[in-house]
Amino acid sequence: MRIRFIPDRLIYAFSIQLVVMHLKKNQLMLVYWVILFGFITQSFSQRFGIPYLFLDPEYLGKVGVLSFFLVGIAVGVFIMAFNISSYILNSFRFPFLASLSKSFQKYTFNNFIIPTAFLLIYLSEIIYFQYFSQFKSIPEIFLNITGFLTGVFLIIIFTLRYFLLTNKDIYKLFGVEHADAPHLKEAEIVLQKPKGRARRKKQQNPKIWRVDTYLVMPFNTRLVRSTDHYKEYMLQSVFKQNHINAAVMELIVFTIFILLGLFGEYYFFQIPAAASVMLLFTIFIMLSGVFRFWLKSWASTALIALFLILNYFSQFEYFNQRNKAIGLDYRPAKKEYTIQSMEKLPDTYLLELDRKNTIAILDKWKQRWAIKGVDKPKMVITNISGGGLRSSLFTFRTMQALDSVLHGNLMDHTRLISGSSGGVIGASYYRGLYLEQKAELMDLSGPQSEAFLDNISKDLLNTTAFSFTVSDIFMNMQSFKENGTTYYKDRGYAFEKQLNKNLDDVLNKNLGFYKEPELRADIPMLIVSPTIINDGRAMMISPIGISYMMQQPGSAYSKLQPLPDAIEYTRFFEDNNPLNTRFTSILRMNATFPYIMPATSLPTEPSIEVMDAGLRDNYGVLNSIRFLFQFRDWISENTSGVVFLQIRDTNKKSRTQTSGPSTILNKITSPIRNVSGNFILMQDYIQDDYLKYMQAWLDCPFDFVQFQLPAMEEKIALSWHLTEKEKKFLKEAIHTTENRESLNRMDSLLNYNVLKKEIAEIK
Repeated sequence: MRIRFIPDRLIYAFSIQLVVMHLKKNQLMLVYWVILFGFITQSFSQRFGIPYLFLDPEYLGKVGVLSFFLVGIAVGVFIMAFNISSYILNSFRFPFLASLSKSFQKYTFNNFIIPTAFLLIYLSEIIYFQYFSQFKSIPEIFLNITGFLTGVFLIIIFTLRYFLLTNKDIYKLFGVEHADAPHLKEAEIVLQKPKGRARRKKQQNPKIWRVDTYLVMPFNTRLVRSTDHYKEYMLQSVFKQNHINAAVMELIVFTIFILLGLFGEYYFFQIPAAASVMLLFTIFIMLSGVFRFWLKSWASTALIALFLILNYFSQFEYFNQRNKAIGLDYRPAKKEYTIQSMEKLPDTYLLELDRKNTIAILDKWKQRWAIKGVDKPKMVITNISGGGLRSSLFTFRTMQALDSVLHGNLMDHTRLISGSSGGVIGASYYRGLYLEQKAELMDLSGPQSEAFLDNISKDLLNTTAFSFTVSDIFMNMQSFKENGTTYYKDRGYAFEKQLNKNLDDVLNKNLGFYKEPELRADIPMLIVSPTIINDGRAMMISPIGISYMMQQPGSAYSKLQPLPDAIEYTRFFEDNNPLNTRFTSILRMNATFPYIMPATSLPTEPSIEVMDAGLRDNYGVLNSIRFLFQFRDWISENTSGVVFLQIRDTNKKSRTQTSGPSTILNKITSPIRNVSGNFILMQDYIQDDYLKYMQAWLDCPFDFVQFQLPAMEEKIALSWHLTEKEKKFLKEAIHTTENRESLNRMDSLLNYNVLKKEIAEIK
């Protein structure tokens, strides 16, 4: 027998050759691994918080051993799907497998390098994240890890047991002795050599890979025996019945995934989003394996053709259900959306009517202060930035702190709230609590105050991501009817449902609910202005008429004829019962970041879709300036000045683009990356100019007060999920030196020491 050198046997070890084969032949399979490695190491999608789904999985509103157990099951399913698909595609390259007992089990055992590396890195990332970001104790982390590993190994053991019971090896099929029979000694084993008959066989089938050794349980190495004495049909028969059993496993996984989609509205079936992502990848890896196995070299062509077919049919609504604003009636004839139709609105009568109605609101607001003995109150205009859940929590916490300093009068002073995304959700929650639970809201030292902060910081990402993976990617057929209109239960619906659950249904109202409170000046006006992505115009949404917020046409003597830059939601869709639109749908339209949530389609011809207000005005400054311009005369005459309050989730002066040595890829992507990364900063430049111009025409004192989220060592993701470390940081951010100065400035601007004395004298 020819003596083999140890390095030679190591290079041609089955485990090493499988990795080489994956790199050479199965790049598509490796793409899923690369994405998963990116998720767990926070290298991919960290900006959107996707890694949190894997490092801090949530089930039934809790992160614990059960949620980690479910993720472990999904990871185990993915690992075994990887083994099954690669076995189906590549077993013919290693004919010696068919001569072994328990061939699939041995293939899985030798295909350990990539899955084991993933598990080890995943475990280390979980431990680090749970300890340093979630402040979990060592026993808690150990329990979660135990649950995770239990789920992984249960699936691996179950799958291997299934193949052991259902597969027939070469001995059971043909009575031929296994190549790894226990009585065979290593000296009797002849390695596969490319000479003689074997050389001719290799020339006939160059796809066969050389393997010298393979691993057997527990950790022993055996030499590969030649398969020349086996008939070709014997080897193929062994592989074929393995493929059939693998197809059964694929069908089981696909059925489970479909059931999750059908019953996903029930919380019991809402498994951690990380688990649903793993199952989705499992289906993709299995389907791609089936395509490659059956279609061979035609697989790529077939996949491209399938994509083109799906892309064609996606233009029809039956195959691509559009997201709708829940409560809006889509049955009437679609509204014409053209420049001509927009130029007709608003007319002079409506403009004057809306101005008078808003002045009536301002008069009522002033009368409320007159009762307190204040003849000319300060008017607060609040502008809030977007920024996902971080902005929601920071905004709510800032408003709490302001109310504490202002003795519960923040909402009484505020006349307008505007902004985008998560910040407006936080402000809307505060306004809703003020309207319904004013006493509890003002008791900042009570336990209820902390509960409000906990509510606004609860996870929204898991439910949204789960719905996206199990429903939205495939044709979503789940729907419900409301007032004759059919709405689909997509991730937008899931987001709203979870938001209402988190906030105890405080915002579970329709738009019209807030009309009377705003008309009575009980609460500030809130203007929501998502962006129409078709042309960049704003969709101005308010329960009361605000036609004066549209771009006004020039006079007959002016050469300037500006384009209409916005439409008024309630007037434009007056035939569609717009006041019945759910308020959470309004907020969601205002916070629809691309890809994370679906753009909302509105009943127009041609169809228009709306997305995040931050695409046009992240801070609501343009809305506020336009409002102040319209009522500048009343404000100058009836107030003692305007306090322009801005709450932003980023530091205005901290964002600069650094330059240095660049790779070729960086040079290619930097123009687009820098522009997209700085479009919010560019809004700051423009809005600073507008604010300077406003000071010139506003004939009353004007003060600008700003609250900013300080920079964190580890940047908080623009996400709908927050870690415990991030929550703690956001709650304490109000105590920075800069923000404390802003609190003191608000106190001095609004003269509350004097006001308290005046109120006492009235009493």
